[in-house]
Amino acid sequence: MMDLRFPMLSRQALLRAGAAGLTAALLRSRTVVYGQTDSAEFSCPIGWLDRVLGDGFWIRHGYACENTWYNPGWWHAGEDWYALQGETAGAGVFAIGEGTVVFVGSEYPGRVVIVEHSNGLYSMYGHLDHAVLVAEEDTVGRGQRLGTVFLRIDGNAASHLHFEIRDFLFNDRVNGSSPEHGVTCGFQCAPGPGYWPMSAPEHPSDLGWRNPTHVIAALQASPEVGSDVVVVAEDAAQMATVRSVPRVGNGSDVLGEIGLVAGKRYPWLDIRSGPIDETGTSSEAYSVWYRIELPDWGNGWVRALNASTDETGSDGRPSALQRDFLIAVESGE
Repeated sequence: MMDLRFPMLSRQALLRAGAAGLTAALLRSRTVVYGQTDSAEFSCPIGWLDRVLGDGFWIRHGYACENTWYNPGWWHAGEDWYALQGETAGAGVFAIGEGTVVFVGSEYPGRVVIVEHSNGLYSMYGHLDHAVLVAEEDTVGRGQRLGTVFLRIDGNAASHLHFEIRDFLFNDRVNGSSPEHGVTCGFQCAPGPGYWPMSAPEHPSDLGWRNPTHVIAALQASPEVGSDVVVVAEDAAQMATVRSVPRVGNGSDVLGEIGLVAGKRYPWLDIRSGPIDETGTSSEAYSVWYRIELPDWGNGWVRALNASTDETGSDGRPSALQRDFLIAVESGE
């Protein structure tokens, strides 16, 4: 039985969809990148052996979301990746893109690895096992394994990957010569605090942190039609709405719904993401869409991930994310 459910579309709706698609193609947010590079291909930072990177994990605390139970009153400056089931410790941690390792060390707890990319961005991977597989000045490629998630036994938090993307290695006010808000990190401390107080006038984006998921989406390789695919994530909802343009409202027509089966793959044609310097302050600010090829019908836009109330801030807004689709990128192992 087909898993595709579409209403009959009027000629006017089809014309609107075509015009909206053309407009969207001219306004692709993913073309806004830092500098020029031949390797502007990013992917998820964590994965299990023989699985698509990122599948089997959820983001419990998103970027610029309140860190709820662990550090209430502070914006999270990155993303905390947890296994959907069981222990996260031992999961592989992978470079999101080509770059040079500029820092290995700390006791976060666990090791921290920071990679400098040629487009002026830095990716940071925290809470790694001490047996890190790279050293400073090493060149790494996308999907190259850096280490594994550290097993936490301190009782403060469950094992997880703390992942950041930012446009600085040192920022005087954050982790440089005059840090204003030290959280387990102080003077000239490359890992940085990982948080910023909600009472401060600045948003983390104002200081150089970036929404990691938006950056990865913005710097994903252009698809080759017929060969590159998106895969339905393990934690996907039962159904996904297909739209004519990558947004809700403002001329976006609902084209239908598809039933989601974990592991099912669809050819992908295009991608849109929210701004990398996103200034929203809950997981509702996340926005990543894929245009996918649909069997016996055509194509349409689906949301890659959605805000989840599995974790909420003190104001009741969601801090977590549930994922429906992932780009099918395997690790470099």
